[in-house]
Amino acid sequence: MSTSPANAGPAPGPRSPRDRHPYVASTAVLATMHDKLPLIAPAMAAAVGLDVRDVHVDTDQLGTFTGDVARRGTPWETAVAKARMGMNAAGISLGLASEGSIGPPPGLAFVIAARELVVLVDNERGIIVGETAIGYDIITIASDITPDDDIESLLQRGGFPEHGMIVRPAAGPLAPMHKGIHDRSSLDEAIRTCAVVSPNGRAHVETDLRAHHCPSRRPIIAAAADRLAQRLAACCPTCASPGWGIVRVELGVPCQHCRRPVQLPNADVYGCAACTFEQTLSRPESDGADPGRCEWCNP
Repeated sequence: MSTSPANAGPAPGPRSPRDRHPYVASTAVLATMHDKLPLIAPAMAAAVGLDVRDVHVDTDQLGTFTGDVARRGTPWETAVAKARMGMNAAGISLGLASEGSIGPPPGLAFVIAARELVVLVDNERGIIVGETAIGYDIITIASDITPDDDIESLLQRGGFPEHGMIVRPAAGPLAPMHKGIHDRSSLDEAIRTCAVVSPNGRAHVETDLRAHHCPSRRPIIAAAADRLAQRLAACCPTCASPGWGIVRVELGVPCQHCRRPVQLPNADVYGCAACTFEQTLSRPESDGADPGRCEWCNP
């Protein structure tokens, strides 16, 4: 299994010519309910000649953004489970899936980021390869309102009607829950319906973050797919398996003054998705760190 840090650059490892790549003329299935095929298939076709087709399976059973179905696993586990659901449904040994996590990054409470993961599962070669992308331009709103509130500015911030809305009671049970709302009359009716059954007389309005209702999410998924496609295009120097790329980053750049290690990236370790072969490539800044970053020289 191979993963890489978000937003790391493409692996500089050897790249097989497209007409000799193991995935040329192969077919993979993409498990999706949310129109992700045009976000993922083009990159796979261009980079490795892989034909991707979607298969409709109930991926919502693995978790939903609204919480009506809790996600039980990590994003990686959930994406792999989605891919296997599609593979089992289609009877194919290659599967793709994506999973998103949206919320504040660590240490940035007032910033909303979308972290998108795309994975490929290859049962024939026994490998799982994934890549991520992070975007900070995702549009998302959430507010508790009454039917009489003026919500024009709220909806403008939320990119409505291009971005869909979800409405549910602000208190009490999650039901009824109205999803995928893109017109004002349906939105107003859902707000009235949910406010009536809510103990506090309010409805909760939030962005529908599913990919087919959230246009600002879609480019981030496409970016993760492109990163995965480029990683798959790089093959292992020893076993020629697709998926050669960064598996970890080593820290410890020597201080230019005292030569003690500073906790900055020193080298990238590239590895194979199928075998144990690795290569370590030093970063340009590994020659020495600014003493101002050193805890000994600048405590």
